[in-house]
This record gives sequence, C-alpha cells and structure tokens, in this order.
Amino acid sequence: MCGIACIIDFKNKVDSNSILEMADKMSFRGPDEKGSFVDNHIGLGHRRLSVIDVKSGQQPMSINDENYVIVYNGETYNFYDVRDKLKKEGIFFNTESDTEVILQAYRFWGIGRCLEELEGMWAFAIYDRIQQKVFVARDRYGEKPLYYQRDKNRFIFASELKAFQPNSSKYKIDETALNLFLSLCYIPAPYTIYEGIRKMMPGHYFEINLKDGSLVDHQYYDVKNEIGNSINDIQYASDRIKDILIDSVKKRMISDVPMGAFLSGGIDSSIVCCLMSKLSKDPINTFSIGFHEKDYDETERAKIVVDHINSNHTQFTLDYSDVLSLLDDIILYYDEPYGDSSAIPSYYVAKLAKEKVSVALTGDCADELFGGYEKYLANYYVEIYRKVPKPIRKIFESMVSACPVTPSTNNLLRKVKKVIRNSQLSGFDLYYSMMTLGCNDHQRKELLVQEKYVNVKEIYSKMWKSLPDELSYLQKEQVMDIKGVLEGDMFPKMDRACMHVSLENRAPFIDRRILKLALNLADELKINGKKKKVLLKEAFKDVLPKEILNFKKSGFGVPVDYWLKNELREEMLRLLSKEAIEKQGLFNYDYINKIVEDHLNNKENHKSLLWNLFVFQKWYTEIYKF
Repeated sequence: MCGIACIIDFKNKVDSNSILEMADKMSFRGPDEKGSFVDNHIGLGHRRLSVIDVKSGQQPMSINDENYVIVYNGETYNFYDVRDKLKKEGIFFNTESDTEVILQAYRFWGIGRCLEELEGMWAFAIYDRIQQKVFVARDRYGEKPLYYQRDKNRFIFASELKAFQPNSSKYKIDETALNLFLSLCYIPAPYTIYEGIRKMMPGHYFEINLKDGSLVDHQYYDVKNEIGNSINDIQYASDRIKDILIDSVKKRMISDVPMGAFLSGGIDSSIVCCLMSKLSKDPINTFSIGFHEKDYDETERAKIVVDHINSNHTQFTLDYSDVLSLLDDIILYYDEPYGDSSAIPSYYVAKLAKEKVSVALTGDCADELFGGYEKYLANYYVEIYRKVPKPIRKIFESMVSACPVTPSTNNLLRKVKKVIRNSQLSGFDLYYSMMTLGCNDHQRKELLVQEKYVNVKEIYSKMWKSLPDELSYLQKEQVMDIKGVLEGDMFPKMDRACMHVSLENRAPFIDRRILKLALNLADELKINGKKKKVLLKEAFKDVLPKEILNFKKSGFGVPVDYWLKNELREEMLRLLSKEAIEKQGLFNYDYINKIVEDHLNNKENHKSLLWNLFVFQKWYTEIYKF
C-alpha cells in the first residue's frame, strides 16, 4: 500500500516540489521510497510501501517513452492472470509488479476493460500523454481512499486529507458531513468534514481532459447489479464458498515481505487463519489484542484457534494506561472526525503485527456479506415483541425505563431498549434506526443549533428507494451496508490503523466472486431465526475448532463508556464545558449537559453519542486551535 497525490493546473506549470510536499505528508503510507513525475500542467507524487517486486516496482511508473504514467495505491490480487492474458497478446513486461500490469492493461484495452479485469483494492491515476487525459479510478467497494478538490483552474487528489494542507483551518465545516458523522459515527463518500473537498465514490472513475479542463465522472460498477437468481442449495453454496475463499486467501498471500493475520477469535478471522495455515508450509503469524475488562476480551477464543493451527502467536492485553499516551495521535490520524471506537484496538493490533510482518490478512467484510451483525436480527426481535399483549408491554417498558445502568445490566438493557424503540418500525425506517449508531434524528435536533441541522434520513431514503423492489429486506440491508458502511466505516478504520504503522492489510472476504455468491444466497442460508452466518458455519465446520462455531459474536469494541466515567471524565467535561460549547456555536450546551449527567449518573448509557462528541471536539480543537 502507498500514498498517491496529483496536481493538475490548467493555467500554470506544476512545480515538482509542490507534488513531493503533498506526498511527503503521507510518509507513513509509504516509508520505503518516494518519487514524482511532472509534465507541464500535471504532477504525480508517490510514497511507497514495498510489498511486491521490491527492487523494481518504483513509482511513478511509466511506459512507452513516458506516454503513459501511473501512480497507484493498493493491490491487484489477480495480476498474474491479467499479465498472462496480456502476454498472449504480445505485451512485454519489464517488472514483476502489479503496477505495470495495470498500466499495460490500460494501454492495450482502455480504461473500461482494464477496470473490469482487475480484482483487488486500488486508487490510481493514469496520465495518457497521447490523449492528453488523466484517468483517476477507485476500486469497486471503496477499500482504498481517494480525496479530491476541484476549482476553476486546478484539480488535486490524494490518498489522505492531510496531503491537502498542513493546517486545514481555512476550510469551513461541511454541515451535511457534520450531521452524517453525528448520526453514523463516520462520514461516507462523497462527503468530507470540509466544504470543497470530497471523497471519490467507489466504483467510479474520472476522465479529465487536459485540453479543455473538463471532468466526466463515470460509474463503472454498482453492487446491486450483482444480484440475480437466488441460490437455495446449501451443499452447492458450501462447496462454492470453500473454493472461492481458498483461492481468495491464496491470492492475498502473494507477497515478497513477511505476512501474518489478525485473529480476534471470531468466526471470520478464524476461517482466514485456518485457511492460511493449510496453504502455508510453515506456521503462520497471528496477532490478537485483549482487554483487562472481561466483557470486551476475546483472547481465550483466539487461543483455541492458535492451538488448533499451531501458529506463531503474539498477544497484547490493552489497558487504559496504554491508550492514554497515544489517544490523540490515533484520533487525529484520521484527519476528520471518526467515531468508531474500535479504531483504538485496530491500531494496536496493527502496531503489534508490524513488529514482525509487513502484510496482515483480516476477516473483515464477512459480517456484511453473510449476515453476522446483531442489527440483521432487528426484524426477528421486533416481530416477537409485537406479539406480546400491549398491557404487558406497558408494564415491562416502565420497568425497563426505571432500571439503572450498571456494569451488570449495561449490555442487556441497551439491547432491550433498542427493541422497544424499534417495535413500531419496519422496512427502511427500521434499517435507518439500526444504522444511526451515534444519535437518532430527535437527539440530533436537540444537540445541534437549529440552523446546523440537516435531514440525513432523506439522503438514505433516496438510496433505499433506488434499490430494485424484488430484493428481500435483508438484501437491501446488505447492499446499503456494502455501499455505505464498508466504504465509510470499516475500510477507513483498517486503512488508517494499518497505514499509521506502515502495514498493509488485506481482506479475503471482499472478493467480487464471494460478494456475488453472498448477495444471491437465499436469506435462510445467511440468517435462520436467530442463527447468523448459516452458510459460513456449515461450509467451514470441518476447518474450524468446534468450540468456535458456538461462540456469540461480541465485536471489536472498547470500554469507552467506562473510560468516559473514569479516566476520560475530566477531559470530556473540559471539551464539553459551557464555555467551549457556546464559543464554538455548533451545539446546544443544555442538551449536552443533560446527556453527560445522565451518563455519569447511570441513568442512560450515552457512550456512542458522547464518544462522537469527544472525538469531534478533539479534532476541532486541533484544527481550529480552539
């Protein structure tokens, strides 16, 4: 993985120092080498993390007397297959890198077929001197980041926001992005926290004409088009997923540097580790993070897998004292507010892995594809609750409302309240309620000063309505999550956590063949009653330790609710003080004060909303020197 940057100036010549300065701000993404290419009005910059063809894969890379030049961040897992096709057409290669494969594929086939042939994760720009055009592309699902800024005379893009400006205080806050962050805990494409800077949408490419300055945005891929005939045969589906996933893991194990895997002890990472172990002639390297707080610790599960595959395992138990010194660094590395607290253990497991390897495989994306999240059971629980007679529900709800939030009641109480809250919802309304993990619309109206409120629900309602009517409710949830949650939350979390320590991460489950299979499975092969990931458990029951199959998913969470009441309490109160909030002019202090008091006094667990505010205030203080 690497960092890429580009400046296109339609009036002035690009200075090579400017493009190198942009690239250097992303040095963690590519600590091994740096390079630049300038040709009058275009400059391309690159920071390299050497993984494949370490000796000759330098960038920017050019062919045909610099008529075609590329900067590229990512990995193309099927590049050997694509290269073989091109060799049969008489194409000669000078390197063993996937970078040259992309460039030659573009030169021979053009951008459309080039993108169709590639399987992997990427953000790249190709300068075509002959056509006087620049093609900028992002992978199908948004695994690799790409930010851009366009005005009348210039087009700039980069892998991270930090490349645009050392101090971004000159940019105003984008109010839609602020509302999205408060609702979701992250900011999805095309938005960023700044007005005037955008994220490129997944499955899109830009065609920039250097002669007239025009830019055309092409969508070359849409996940909903993968859905066709339903697959009901569990034996066929089991055989198929085994074949594809083994091949996907095998392709992602191609590397010229040491590699390993993150092992949480859950189904997904355990499957990846077990398959890696079968494909490797030596014991693989595995890495886990644990917690002193037992509610969040899964290291005993991981140990079962470690013993099963005899891996070289490294484990670290995370304590608040470890987090304290690096918390600001972790939060601010994302360049914009990012409120998924699992970013903290993700950073630490990446840091742990980097001590021994340069590439790590993960079990990410299986939950979205095979029905692993508790939120996918919302319909199930709501329907059960609706069958309870109304008088009994009234009594039960008053008892729940009066129940104090304690360490022993916290998790159960939070889930029960969510079922009660959603009991009258269905369809899109239920999905939207489950996806707003930060705060709901009512809370956001109370939280923000009136003129800052934006209707987030309307944005997602339009997306939902654009989905084909014949899709099941679960399929619609999955498509929405693949388009939004993966791109906006899961991928940025792992990309930044790993790039922060110059580690490449790869996710075998996010393979186009696997995604197509998963989306076309009959619902009951994913979720049957309360049973989740039905197909994965059936397909890999002979590969996994039996104990793993029966464990309940707990996620990669951290005890921020406890920290906000204890170790982080004073800092939270300072960041959310009346003086700070009123000077800022974004939030209503009275509402913030109420939720803080309710949380500290165990009346309600507001951990997601308060953590969002805590993260936002830290970011705001740093950027605007507040």
